[in-house]
Amino acid sequence: MIKDRLHQPVGRFMRPCVTIEDFASVHLAIERMRDAGQECIPVTHDGKLVGVLTQKSIVRILGESIERTEAVGALVELLPSILNKTTGSEALRQLESNSTLVVVDEHDVVCGLLNPSCFIGTVMEPERPPMVGGMATPFGVYLTTGTVRGGNSGWYLVSTGVFLMTFLGIGYELIERATASLPVAWQLGGLTPILARLFMLLAFRAFPIAGYHAAEHQVVHALERDEALTPEVVARMPRVHPRCGTNIAVAILMFMAIWHTSWGPDEELRLLAGFFITFFLWRSVGSFVQYWFTTKKPNAKQIASGILAGQELLDQYAVAANRTAGPFLRIYNSGMLHVMAGSFAALGIALAIGHAFGVRFLSF
Repeated sequence: MIKDRLHQPVGRFMRPCVTIEDFASVHLAIERMRDAGQECIPVTHDGKLVGVLTQKSIVRILGESIERTEAVGALVELLPSILNKTTGSEALRQLESNSTLVVVDEHDVVCGLLNPSCFIGTVMEPERPPMVGGMATPFGVYLTTGTVRGGNSGWYLVSTGVFLMTFLGIGYELIERATASLPVAWQLGGLTPILARLFMLLAFRAFPIAGYHAAEHQVVHALERDEALTPEVVARMPRVHPRCGTNIAVAILMFMAIWHTSWGPDEELRLLAGFFITFFLWRSVGSFVQYWFTTKKPNAKQIASGILAGQELLDQYAVAANRTAGPFLRIYNSGMLHVMAGSFAALGIALAIGHAFGVRFLSF
């Protein structure tokens, strides 16, 4: 057990601790430290570590008759800190000269305290996030809890947007060019957007991104069911996930198709029918689309990519100082902004090429 912890990041077995802001009174800091059973208490400013109130500090406070209402920030000591990602072996070397270390993340936010006794104790399974989201890229799997991330992020997510917009645009062009010479009565009209998206789904299924999408779902299922992240276990998890964005896209497409197509003269009736049909069928249709279009049985490489992303996510989650994220961070980590950026970039490039060569692309 001790040997295992020498190779683990200290964030996995550190002791959680209470902290206090630097403007708090000395007596409040001492009371919190005593109630928590800590030998010291980290003092922060705007959430970041500035020092530590130790037992030695309290001796000085008593000896110098410092007022109990004095701000604790003026009385802290500088205690060595260590990153939550540092291995136990490196931390043990630092503990030779300091009996206690403050564990912080890369932003100097306090995560906990570390002392030699942390290396000996009950072996606990790493806590898993209660909910995980993700996204497939053309090159691998991306996962997030909203706070921490794992797998293919950044430009990989942008490439997903480029992929989707490229094949959506190709679908529009092929359909419009194929029907341009047909009689007016045979023109597809309002069906063109639906058929273009169907073409995009077929392209999605044909390329490896569908396998990565399946692997992403299977790893998320394994994480949320406390299953082991091994190829055998992940491979038998379901390919369809109820929180997949495909369901949302299908719901929007179903509603718009029922409302805007001219199957009935009464627009209000079409609107009402679109609402009720979508409300009752969007999950079933979304699951169908996931299974037959946006996922396919992943190969060993794609499952390995999902497992790697899942393990990286667990490693980041285990040492995270704060496991809750604000709305903007959650939106950013969802990957949607990256995908939108890739989509707009592909659209801009297509329009620029069309303008340069005098060709009208992407008329939608």
